[in-house]
Amino acid sequence: MREDDGRRPVKGRPAKWLLVVVLSILWTFAVYLGYYTVHKPFTASIVLAVLDRAADLAIWTTLLLLAAALGRRFLGRGAQTPPLEELLFSIGLGLGILSLGTFLLGMIGMLNRWVFWTLFVLLLAIHVRDIRAILRDIRQAWKWKRASKLSLLLASFLCLTFLFALVSALTPPAEWDALVYHLAGPKTYANEGRVVWVPDNFHLNFPALTEMLFTCSILLKGDILAHLIHLTYGALTALAIYSFSSKHFTGQVPLLASALFASIPTAVTIATWAYVDLALAFYMFMAFFALMNWLDARTERRWLFLAGILSGMAMSVKYTGVTVLVVSSGLVLFRLVKQRTHYRQHVAALLALVLIGLLVAGPWYCKNAAYTGNPVYPYFFGGRNWNDLRNEWLTSIGMRMSPLGLLVLPWDITVLGTQGTEAFDATISPYFLGLLPLILFVRRNHRMLVPLSIFALTTYVLWIAAGAATYSTFVLRTRILLPCFAPLSILTAYVVESLSQLDRKAFSLQRFILMALGLGLSANVVSQCLVFLAHDPLRFIAGMESRESFLRRHLPDGHYEALDYINANLPASTQVLFFWEPRSYYCEDRCKPDVVFDNFSQLASEYGDLYGIAKALQREETSHILINERWLSLQSDSSPFSAEHRRLFDEFVERYLQPVYVDPGLYGIYEIVY
Repeated sequence: MREDDGRRPVKGRPAKWLLVVVLSILWTFAVYLGYYTVHKPFTASIVLAVLDRAADLAIWTTLLLLAAALGRRFLGRGAQTPPLEELLFSIGLGLGILSLGTFLLGMIGMLNRWVFWTLFVLLLAIHVRDIRAILRDIRQAWKWKRASKLSLLLASFLCLTFLFALVSALTPPAEWDALVYHLAGPKTYANEGRVVWVPDNFHLNFPALTEMLFTCSILLKGDILAHLIHLTYGALTALAIYSFSSKHFTGQVPLLASALFASIPTAVTIATWAYVDLALAFYMFMAFFALMNWLDARTERRWLFLAGILSGMAMSVKYTGVTVLVVSSGLVLFRLVKQRTHYRQHVAALLALVLIGLLVAGPWYCKNAAYTGNPVYPYFFGGRNWNDLRNEWLTSIGMRMSPLGLLVLPWDITVLGTQGTEAFDATISPYFLGLLPLILFVRRNHRMLVPLSIFALTTYVLWIAAGAATYSTFVLRTRILLPCFAPLSILTAYVVESLSQLDRKAFSLQRFILMALGLGLSANVVSQCLVFLAHDPLRFIAGMESRESFLRRHLPDGHYEALDYINANLPASTQVLFFWEPRSYYCEDRCKPDVVFDNFSQLASEYGDLYGIAKALQREETSHILINERWLSLQSDSSPFSAEHRRLFDEFVERYLQPVYVDPGLYGIYEIVY
């Protein structure tokens, strides 16, 4: 006998059944409609915010696929090149091509949103087949292999690090250098429709490969896309370390080396900012990668040309990118001395590499020479709008160091260095200082140890030299040293892997070091989590916090409020000159920043009295002054802002300035009363 399942059919005609069904559905909809009208699960602003961030991610992904397709076409297919290695070279080349294309469009005055979107869609249509092939290669290369507990730990660390960074990158820019020039320049170019000379900001004459990609980002979508571009370079650098290590090392070295690079707090932090340092690290390491490929198989000349091209791209990111040519020269000369054969081939190769690098980087330096009269403006011999007073202000940020101080520098930058402070403005991992000295106690017979050491040591020495030669004193920012940590990560991973040579039955030094490393990486993840919670990007991403509210929270010194007052309350015809405030990104184009902190000193030195200063400002149609009161209160008699200039400034404020906005101790906005 069949059991009763509790279901009772509606007896009667089909019409009655249909009526019950319709009434049930209508009643359900009525209850849901009434309930969720009052208790809304989300608002239109939340939906729009989430869709906006999804659009950032979609355009970013599409842009990377396009870059990979462009680079793939240029690179061609190599014999037995691993898929990951080919993809890395393709994306690096493609991003460089997109940057150079943006620069050329900017030079002829075609930086227009419609032009960029038209070209973007057209290039995608042309490279559909290449993009499909790239996606197919990625799917084929993605194979899950059974992994050890250590591999799982390292992979988990890398995935969590990237996830935290990706979410944090989906927020508006609030970082110093981005607001001073990395984004301020691209914003100006996008508004002007061309690459223009900006007399108020000398930084905009630096090589600008990455800034052109930021310009492209602003024209395609916005400044958050620029964050994702720099994050891309950070992820590509970690993958490049893994790819190179997989080719030349065994065991856990590849994954461990990538994790060691990702363990650098400053590298992860700035990966979420619109900065350029990780782009430099990537191009320098990839140039090294290509050169080592050529030295291993000199029959494939494309690797030599590729090394030259990537060297040129490194020099197109920063002046310090020229380090890669010195590294390449050292590597070629070392191989020449070691083999004592093929002299002509090595010398010709070195000359070709240098020439190709200079040709690729040439457009940026030629633009500088044309605009300023100095290809490396403003260093060494000044140029347009540069004088001794401005140079004095620039050199005031340096510090004196004794020979002993230079010897203990690795200790200082590791133990004392802290991101966002005067202490080297960077936080790095303790693992390099703690583990690298152990290389003295393991076998050092791997053929890649010397090239990697040449790369790291040359980069480190030239970092110190550049810190001294550029400013006449030492300006040592560990962030600029990040390219050095790519080879150091591999060397450190090799040391850890080789410690098994010292294991005994009584004690395993390698196991002890791995346990300490595991605890350190776990602490690193906890630290990232706490920073993530403090940053609190999810409220903005989810549309529960406005852009303005987010910026007020992350620019707490009153900076955003002062600029917002200018934009909202001062007439469009006003011209605002900044004193001791270089960040102008969130101000309209009528604002003139004080990038070297010398705007008033220049006026005082050139005109000498209140009347002359006032007449000069009147000729320039300057109507308002913004003063960074906090900076002014911190100045001492030893600063370039002399006592005479201070006296003249106080008299100028009293005689000519009428306050219209005052945030006590932070910012003041004044109208000039002529």
